[in-house]
Amino acid sequence: MADVSDVVIVGGGIAGSALAYALASAGRSVTVLESSVEYEDRVRGEIVMPWGVKEARNLGVEQILLDAGAHVAPAWLQYVEGADEPAMLPMSMMVEGIPGTLNMRHPDACQALVEAAADAGATVVRGVHEVRLSAGQPVSVTYSADSAGEARARLVVGADGRSSTVRRQAGLSLQRDDPINYIAGLLVDGLTGVPDDHDIMVGEGDQLLLVFHQGGGRARLYVCLGRSGQRRFAGPDAAARFLAAWKPGCYPFSCLLAAGIPAGPCATYPGDDTWTDTPFADGVVLVGDAAGYNDPIVGQGLSIALRDARIVRDLILDGARQPADFVSYGRERSERMRTLRLIADIVSVAFTEDADNRMARRAFLGEKMASMDAEVFPLLVGFATGPETVPEHLVQPGILDRIRNAPGD
Repeated sequence: MADVSDVVIVGGGIAGSALAYALASAGRSVTVLESSVEYEDRVRGEIVMPWGVKEARNLGVEQILLDAGAHVAPAWLQYVEGADEPAMLPMSMMVEGIPGTLNMRHPDACQALVEAAADAGATVVRGVHEVRLSAGQPVSVTYSADSAGEARARLVVGADGRSSTVRRQAGLSLQRDDPINYIAGLLVDGLTGVPDDHDIMVGEGDQLLLVFHQGGGRARLYVCLGRSGQRRFAGPDAAARFLAAWKPGCYPFSCLLAAGIPAGPCATYPGDDTWTDTPFADGVVLVGDAAGYNDPIVGQGLSIALRDARIVRDLILDGARQPADFVSYGRERSERMRTLRLIADIVSVAFTEDADNRMARRAFLGEKMASMDAEVFPLLVGFATGPETVPEHLVQPGILDRIRNAPGD
């Protein structure tokens, strides 16, 4: 008969490993079941916003990420076609005591966190597949790895990503909004001469382009497009065509970025949103993408995962095991995701949605931000300060119609 852990976590990504570390550090017995033997580059999830860095600090994992090479970006510069000067976003001033955003290659972050969890006392099993949950108390989790195994616990945490088997077996489902945009990404090395003391947003033509520096001449580049651009970077020469797209005239170092050396796959993802108001069931609670994810155009995925881990950590340490114990988490997460969906939609509608008046939309939003408009500025800046800082009365979808109806180019 398998030993009984306090918690079994299915999935050893950012959310699962951070939660495992925090619980193990607090003296709880934790088993982590991770499908991969080696973490792969999935071309997403490599920036932690200031509000997410605060969550990482609370969980005790901020320094782990810094020691593993995370790069701090204290500011962002935003270049927009037709504007005389770039706008500066002071990311070091968004959350008190937080120096900026953290950028780090996703596989490296996962590896650092899962090793820290193991060092703190968690049992980590890699190469896991065929996970099966059996109802009861404790819950039984059987799996295959090098051989058949079983883990038993009073609570199973589903941290197993977008196609979560824990979610499916618990009978939970996600609501979904169709994408307004598609996002292509590529890791690039050899960026000699490109300043890495700030990250970049560029709006030009039908594209929103993003640069998140990782230090040492490495950065993750993204190109965000409307739905018509879904297949623009498909095929065997995707990386070359992606880099060729990285030549916006309004960004002075674009040619140096376009000359970068691909250091990973080029992949395109839909900018869709998914969520559930009840990320829990008998013996199960979901965190991270398993509980629903935000359109990655505003880079909230890791911050969402870290807050999930922090809240669930606190509840577990307070004795939460039953569905009723996680109602407060479900309520907070539902409101958090609703706010982040609107923020992502604002950026998508202004910068990437297929439209004849795209420049007018960007100008409209830029003017609202520059004037610190009372309805728009606090809403949009919530992507960095945290969705809980956005006043409830501002979370209204009418702003999308106002952007779409900006006078034509």
